Amino acid sequence: MSNDRWTNAVAVQLRRALINDLIGDLLKTQGDTQAQAVLTAEFALAIQPLEEREPLRYALDAATVLHWFDVPLLAHMLELDEMEARQPFDRLVHFPFVEKFPASNDEMRNVHETTRLAWRKRLALERPNAWHTLCGRAAVWFAKETAPAGRIEWIYHLLNAEPDQGARRLEDMDRAWTRTAHPEHRQALALALNELETSSLLEGRARVEGLLCLAEVRSSRGETANIEGVARKIEALARDIGHASALGRAFCLLGDVLEAQGKLEAAQAAFGECFAISRRLAEQDPSNADWQRDLAVARARVGGVLEAQGKLEAAQAAFGEYLAISRRLAEQDPSNADRHSD
Repeated sequence: MSNDRWTNAVAVQLRRALINDLIGDLLKTQGDTQAQAVLTAEFALAIQPLEEREPLRYALDAATVLHWFDVPLLAHMLELDEMEARQPFDRLVHFPFVEKFPASNDEMRNVHETTRLAWRKRLALERPNAWHTLCGRAAVWFAKETAPAGRIEWIYHLLNAEPDQGARRLEDMDRAWTRTAHPEHRQALALALNELETSSLLEGRARVEGLLCLAEVRSSRGETANIEGVARKIEALARDIGHASALGRAFCLLGDVLEAQGKLEAAQAAFGECFAISRRLAEQDPSNADWQRDLAVARARVGGVLEAQGKLEAAQAAFGEYLAISRRLAEQDPSNADRHSD
């Protein structure tokens, strides 16, 4: 037998073995669509020429970190020029689990959601260095975007690349968007955060801020009375990690929930906890306008409960404190329309 015939025969045997292994693994993972999606992707890589497998695997890693990709973005992720990135892009688009991104130009693609979520979770768990590197590159790419969709992609990747910084930036974004963003933009942000939460890819401050944002979006949709469990989970997580600002906001959310449920005394107690935390933070840093506003909001929430209980003089006093703090913040920042709105 010639060398070529022998090589071909060996290749055929290896492919048969791969197919048999795949069938066996698929049978073992029946009912687990994500595990089966990963196996299918692994098989697609395994039948590629040996010298192309690892570069293609890394290109697939990059593609699954992203919600969508085109040649320029893939080139950035792989640190290649666009001509060099064309080859892995063209190979990826022929995989059965890579599809045309909806409502996009002809070059934009995405990995099918089931495969993307399963592959990226495994990447985060098994190769965390590669995961953080790729998420960091994606965050850098989207950091320059100013449109809401781009800001969502930026925060989505930053939360994975640098969780503490991502948590701070998400808090800033959520505070601003609560007052100024269109509902559909807040909903899109919530969808991105929910993907990270359900994939168990957030922890610490990043998870607390993500859950707070998700809960506040649900509350804005009229679901306040139904999210007590979430509010108490956020309270416990924030307390465990010593995130005082988030703990205060968690108590404010819990107060809203209890008030919506008609439990006015319990709501007043929760708002009281929020006020105590907010006052302590405001005294620690009088220059922090966000913490000063949290203090004002806490007094307004207390005033609302007192009014509902018919305690009008006490309610008026609480609203008076809210007004005084809000007026001071507006005077400190005359160009800030939100402060004047307060």
